[in-house]
Amino acid sequence: MTVISDYSGFVGEVWSKKINAALDKTCCMLQCVNRDWQQDADKGVSKINIITPTTISASEYTGAISEYGTMSTTPTILELSQKIYFGITVPDVAEVQSNVSILDTVVENAKKGIEQKIDSYLFGQYTSTDAENQLGSTESAVEITKENIYAQFVALAKKLKISGAIDGSNPGWVVVHPDVEEVILLSDSFTKATDAADKATREGAIGKIAGLDVFVSNNVGKNSDHYVVLAGTQKGITYASQLAKIETLRAESSFNSIVRGLYMFGGMVVNPKAIATLTCTIG
Repeated sequence: MTVISDYSGFVGEVWSKKINAALDKTCCMLQCVNRDWQQDADKGVSKINIITPTTISASEYTGAISEYGTMSTTPTILELSQKIYFGITVPDVAEVQSNVSILDTVVENAKKGIEQKIDSYLFGQYTSTDAENQLGSTESAVEITKENIYAQFVALAKKLKISGAIDGSNPGWVVVHPDVEEVILLSDSFTKATDAADKATREGAIGKIAGLDVFVSNNVGKNSDHYVVLAGTQKGITYASQLAKIETLRAESSFNSIVRGLYMFGGMVVNPKAIATLTCTIG
C-alpha cells in the first residue's frame, strides 16, 4: 500500500521567512514606510501603543530658562486591523519546502495578493496628512505633461524640505501609477538626470527625479478622473505586520496538501509633515 504524504513535515518558519522576505523586498509601499514598532508585532502584539515626541525648540540662553516643552503621554494605537488570508495547493509539502526554486515560485504566488492589499492600504494613509503638504486637489487638479512634470516634482520635494522632513538621513521618495510613470519616462529632465548618474539606490525604484526615489505601483494613485502622486520620507508612515498563522491540511478533493496563512498588518501616519501629495490629471 502506498502511503500518501501528509503534512507532518511542514515547517511553518520556512514559509513565514520566505513570504516576509519577499514582501519586504518588492512590495512598493513597504519601501516607503518605517517599521519602528515591528518588534512589538513580532512578539504577537496586535495593538501597539505609540507615544510620539513633540517638536523640541531651542532658544538662546541668556542666563535663565523661561520654559520647557512638554511631551504628550496619551498614546496613539497602531492596530493590526487588516487581515488577509491566502491558500496554496501543493502536491507534496516536504518536497516543495526542500526545493528552493519551487518554494520561491509558490511564495511568489502567495505574496502577490498580499502585496496588492498592502500597497492600497498604505497609500490610503495620506488622507490624514496636513493640508500644507498638498499640491492640487480633487476640485482643482494640476495638469501634468512631460514638459512640466519635473517642476511639479521639484515642488513636492520643496514642501518636504521646508517642513523639515527631507535631510541627510531622511531621503525622499515618490510613488506613482504607471500612467504617471509614462509621463516621467517621456520627460527629458528624467532621462538626462538618470543618464547623468542621478540613479536610485533602493530596491524597486526606477530612478530619481528632483532628488526623490521614484516607485511605481499599479495598485495605487488612480481615481476615476484624476491621479494622486504620493511623496514623503520613511518617517511619515509607520507599519507593522504579523504572519499570525500558517498551517497545512489535506485537500478534500485531491491528494494534494493546502498551505494557508493569515497575515495581519496595520499602518498609520505618525508624521504628517513628512508626507506630500500632488493631485493631478495627465495632459
